[in-house]
Amino acid sequence: MWHVEEIIKAVKGVLLRIENPSFSNISTDSRTIRRGELFIPLTGKNFDGHAFIRAAYDRSHAGSICEKGRQDMLHDGGTVILVDDAMQALIDLAHYKKGLTKSSVIAITGSNGKTTTKEILANILKNGFSVHYNEKNFNNAIGVSKSILSMEGEPEFCIFELGTNSKGEIKQLAQLTEPDVSLITNVNPSHLEGLLSLEGVLEEKLSLFYNTKESGKVIVNADDPNILTRYKDDRHILITYGISNKADFNLSVEESLGWNGSRLVLKCPGMEIKTKTTLLGKHNLYNILAAATIAHSIGADAGLISEGIETFNSYAMRLEPVKSGKGYIVLDDTYNANPSSMAWAIKTLLDLPCKGKRMVILGDMKELGEKTSFYHRELGRFLKEAGIPIILLIGEYMMETLDELRDSEMAMLFESKEQLIDYAAKNLKEGDAVLVKGSRAAKMEEIVEALK
Repeated sequence: MWHVEEIIKAVKGVLLRIENPSFSNISTDSRTIRRGELFIPLTGKNFDGHAFIRAAYDRSHAGSICEKGRQDMLHDGGTVILVDDAMQALIDLAHYKKGLTKSSVIAITGSNGKTTTKEILANILKNGFSVHYNEKNFNNAIGVSKSILSMEGEPEFCIFELGTNSKGEIKQLAQLTEPDVSLITNVNPSHLEGLLSLEGVLEEKLSLFYNTKESGKVIVNADDPNILTRYKDDRHILITYGISNKADFNLSVEESLGWNGSRLVLKCPGMEIKTKTTLLGKHNLYNILAAATIAHSIGADAGLISEGIETFNSYAMRLEPVKSGKGYIVLDDTYNANPSSMAWAIKTLLDLPCKGKRMVILGDMKELGEKTSFYHRELGRFLKEAGIPIILLIGEYMMETLDELRDSEMAMLFESKEQLIDYAAKNLKEGDAVLVKGSRAAKMEEIVEALK
């Protein structure tokens, strides 16, 4: 229950009028708002939430935040609190609620793997502790704030995935969540339109560590070439994990199970943990190890860690193997793509057993800014060295990739998905394996659906 007085205090607002002295919850969606909830009218590139204040009131019969100077968008009903900025009011309310709890906060960011790592960690902890975490990849200021506001009771641990595509977002989210434990999974080229360079990505991610609570724990990937060399701060407890380099926590593959995953050995301080996973790809081994490192460092025992890893299954469109009706396997990694995740996915396809031929179907990598041409050409060079026999490309930037593959008779660029699907369907046979991957905007899952 939210009382008007505490809302005004939290958002530094001014009471314009009062009809209801309290609210059952907070909502930003006039379509799903429930009776008794306070409406916050957010504004985006293509919408203005103030236009829906009346619609929200018709459902909630409660009240709304309203930005100063926008009173002309109001109607006669409901409590109204004026603020300078509605988005900041949402963040301020979340920060206020966060301050009322004693939950330990774990924050996770990184160029790749943060959602999977968060989900594995939640799966480990949920059978031994009370846990709250942001769903899916709701990792921006709106998503994290709404996740905090949806928290019920006082969980022992809150896990928040923090995302960014422009400078300063991670710092803002770290200051909002005030983490006791923080992790950067890796630093790779991603969101370069906003962060400009790999150095910009590194600085943005490191702001999570610098805004972790003093004496808190920072979890560092010892195999990442960027993080350890740059992170210098003696205010925190440093814990490392790695597969290739010496670290506090290590992982090795005891047995490959092919398309069914692998048996693993985790080497933790004072113990070894044996488990297995259905996840595919070396990059997922890093996600597993990162989650296990955090879990062990906050008190999870070997049984919880082993069970949590073993019972975790991949989400749709994240290296998900799909058996087609014709007997070939589609490796669906269509959720998103950047240069490093492209390379990991292709390596995974090459490492998996295949009785027939291997094929890749790749779409554009978005948000690479001035480096777009460079990274698409680099992908072409990588594909040439990898020796993939059939390479099917689609998208405006994939012309750059094709230029690096001009001497390959089996690399083709298609103008439409329909043409690509038709060619792939005619050439895929029983026993073959095909990877499908591209950025979210490319909607490569449409190709997967057609090939099933």
